[in-house]
Amino acid sequence: MLFLSYKIKIIFIWFCLASTLEGMSHEIDRSFKLIFWGTELGGLRVKGEISKDKYSVLTNASGKSLISLLSRFEITSGAIGKISDKNELIPMQSITRWKTRGKLRETQLNYRDGRLVEFEASSELNRSYHIENPIGISNTIDPVSLVLWLLLERREDQICKQELLILDGFRMSELSFDSINISQDSVVCFGKIKRVLGFKNNELNKKPLGFKITYSSVSSENFKVSKVEVETIFGMITLE
Repeated sequence: MLFLSYKIKIIFIWFCLASTLEGMSHEIDRSFKLIFWGTELGGLRVKGEISKDKYSVLTNASGKSLISLLSRFEITSGAIGKISDKNELIPMQSITRWKTRGKLRETQLNYRDGRLVEFEASSELNRSYHIENPIGISNTIDPVSLVLWLLLERREDQICKQELLILDGFRMSELSFDSINISQDSVVCFGKIKRVLGFKNNELNKKPLGFKITYSSVSSENFKVSKVEVETIFGMITLE
């Protein structure tokens, strides 16, 4: 099936949300500044809704391109999924649209029971290196659902515990935590993102990209993310 109108697909996501999130228990509405080498390049807005066993999330990131500060980008994404008995996010559908340099690009991932069953991408996104056939890969999380997962409030004993396989349809990476620093009102996690599938051989052999996540206390028991620092091939990107 070729791509539907992006607006129609986003409306569909929210229709699914409204019809399935009965007894909704939690909402997330967060905004972050996107900072690169001390310069604010743009921002990220995340809106999510969570019930006992379902979730939905919309994200919008916009600003100046890292490659050319004279051009701008906008990335709008949406995802819906289920929440397992172990509080793991299991995606059902994830859609992302990039707009940069006057061009639009889209990807869509559809899942069934935690297994990728359909992957579509704009022809402009064809890459010389990618996973040859991602269909059938299971037990992964899409990048959009990952954002929601990172922003969930947690107790101290729930922070920096889980390892995740991230699949965008083209490539797979592994997110894991190495260490944790706990103080009276904050928890800082240190981890790495390892390239797994869909990368060139010389990229697979490179050192994993590091990241740092700071959680701040919001109550006597819970913490939420206040700052994210992620290493990229261009340098460190900060969300705060």
